[in-house]
Amino acid sequence: MKQIFNFGGEITIEEIPAPTCGDNEILVQNLFSVISAGTEGSSIKTGSKGIIGLISKIRNNPELLQKAVDIAKKQGIIKTLSTARGQVEGSLSPLGYSSSGVVMEVGKNIKDIISGDRVACAGAGYANHAEIVAVPRNLVCKIPESVDFDEAAFATLGAITLQGIRRAQVQLGDRVVVMGLGLLGLIACQMLKASGAYVIGIDPMKERSDLAIKLGADVTFIPGENIVSEVMQVTGGIGADEVIIYADTQSSEPVQQAMSMSRKKGKVVLVGAVGMEIKRSPFYEKELDFLISCSYGPGRYDPVYEDKGVDYPIGYVRWTENRNMQAFLGLIAQQRLDIRKLIDRVFAIEQASEAYQTLSSPENRPVGVLFKYSTETKIRSTLTRSLQLKSPEKISGKINVGVIGAGGFAQAFHLPNLKRISAYNLRAVATKRGTSAKSTAEKYGAIYCSTDYKEILNDKDINMVLIATRHNLHAPIICEASKAGKHIFVEKPIALTYEQCREVYQAVNDNKVNLTIGFNRRFSPLAQQLKRLAERRKGPMMITCRVNSAGMKTEHWINDIEEGGGAIVGEACHFFDFINWLIGTEPKRVYAEMISANSTAVVDANNIVCTLSYKDGSTASLIYTTIGNSSFPKERIEVFMDGGVAAIDDFKELIVTGLNGKGIKYPKIEKGQFEMLQAYSKLLIGGNKSQDLPNVVDGIKATVCSLKALDALKTGKVQEFSYPW
Repeated sequence: MKQIFNFGGEITIEEIPAPTCGDNEILVQNLFSVISAGTEGSSIKTGSKGIIGLISKIRNNPELLQKAVDIAKKQGIIKTLSTARGQVEGSLSPLGYSSSGVVMEVGKNIKDIISGDRVACAGAGYANHAEIVAVPRNLVCKIPESVDFDEAAFATLGAITLQGIRRAQVQLGDRVVVMGLGLLGLIACQMLKASGAYVIGIDPMKERSDLAIKLGADVTFIPGENIVSEVMQVTGGIGADEVIIYADTQSSEPVQQAMSMSRKKGKVVLVGAVGMEIKRSPFYEKELDFLISCSYGPGRYDPVYEDKGVDYPIGYVRWTENRNMQAFLGLIAQQRLDIRKLIDRVFAIEQASEAYQTLSSPENRPVGVLFKYSTETKIRSTLTRSLQLKSPEKISGKINVGVIGAGGFAQAFHLPNLKRISAYNLRAVATKRGTSAKSTAEKYGAIYCSTDYKEILNDKDINMVLIATRHNLHAPIICEASKAGKHIFVEKPIALTYEQCREVYQAVNDNKVNLTIGFNRRFSPLAQQLKRLAERRKGPMMITCRVNSAGMKTEHWINDIEEGGGAIVGEACHFFDFINWLIGTEPKRVYAEMISANSTAVVDANNIVCTLSYKDGSTASLIYTTIGNSSFPKERIEVFMDGGVAAIDDFKELIVTGLNGKGIKYPKIEKGQFEMLQAYSKLLIGGNKSQDLPNVVDGIKATVCSLKALDALKTGKVQEFSYPW
């Protein structure tokens, strides 16, 4: 299918695999989509390729700049630049977030929409300028029969406009100023007039002001030195009850003018993107309310609402983003809004460059620009979810790899390492979205890309799959890959529940495939030296492991129990495995305590002290916390044995005291990602099994330790370690 992208500030039309339909999603064949001149125009203007664009993005984003500095301290300048460049350069950025079309397929959790329904769609990354889109349920609403597809395509923009008006709490007879008579401002004029307000429009373009009058504005002005006095005059010297800013400018002047033209105790609502250098005195003297409108409405940016489809009860939240979309379409159906007067140009998707050029024209700039797609009905079974990128070839003597999931970690480590190790040949990349599938596959030289991982499992020429998806998919894909006879490299964790551990163990053993888990810290050069010291010990060990995971924010997807499993299962399993590997005998008991923060900003269960005892008499403690500071080193492991001590400090330095060994110090963090993939290649090609390669039992052992720790938190009792079979 065809889709429009921003590629470093340039418009490009790409052929990509059609998206798959998730459980909470709806697959839609687009008929129309709307260009947002403000949002999309800004992203294209600021886009640039190469190192200059990379530096510009970092410099203009303080948080990104600080993150880059922190990474540089830990990994070195070269690795930091390489990682950042991989995230920015050569990437396709989808455009569009408001469309309409016909439903092709619905996810298994969708009950109120069926194939063939006419729908409007919303959401950046979902309702894109593309022939086919997959959109979460709460970002889709049905189109009334009397509303046409081209009108319904504006539903997202209508919701944004309407939410700004709701924030202003406009009452019948209020005098309302609309600053910025672009697409949103012109829709706002009609909505406000329909609500009984006296509408004052302000825009520098005369043709926009004239159109606003035709659409219901009572009076319009061109902004200038006298704009405040002009508004005061038409409001009887009182000032505006509400000023809603839909303008798009870096200047702070609209906000300053809005304050000056407001009445005492009036409201200023910001919807557009403008400068925010605000003077205190006008707010203070008039006791103004300054409000920000959050995009489409309540639910926006809430993954529980948008991605999982959990609606807010109408008795508590009357107007969500979806209900705002419905209200907008209802106003069109009631003929309260005339959207057709806003449609200036309609382009085919193949004319994307021309369409965007019209928005940059200083004169005769259109208000509403639509893309129109083919009305030929597409059949779900005929959708192409794979795309060949170069001539197919089967390379003998190498491990042909299919990568399933290509998020930040995979692109920072696994994919570059696969390319560096000559034993591997990257054959395919599968991700949920065609955009990332294609751009990643092209970047690393794969033969084809797909949005359906089953294509990789069914490819007889693929020997090994590398699974780097969200955690909830690890166990199911391991089981499917095992049945398909593929060798498996899976990122941690291997599973999220005891039942999944049983299923994975049985699948791997029944099908006799090799599986290893991304417990890469075993392969750090420092860890290897520490392991050699541990193997010479005569008595039991005591280990303390401290993990300062301050970057693990509450809203991180790993804290979604269904998707990520929580930080203890999702990340702390790394350290349970490392302790198990160092000690080398079976765990006996697990106990844990957590903090009680009484704060929504802290997940208590992510902050634990866990103790473990082992069959050889060794003990270990793990402190895992998210309440520290990311500028402090993340990991420290201390080992006490035979009258000596060895410690690894953030995998940059090994300190040895009294154990007849030497310390080592590196200029940057070395966690063994490359060495582990290299060791796995030697196993698959020559049968050279490294004793340090974690197998399916090791993966399950680490997961069980994590789950037992959580059980201890719930029960307050020591948990006996046991395998779930």
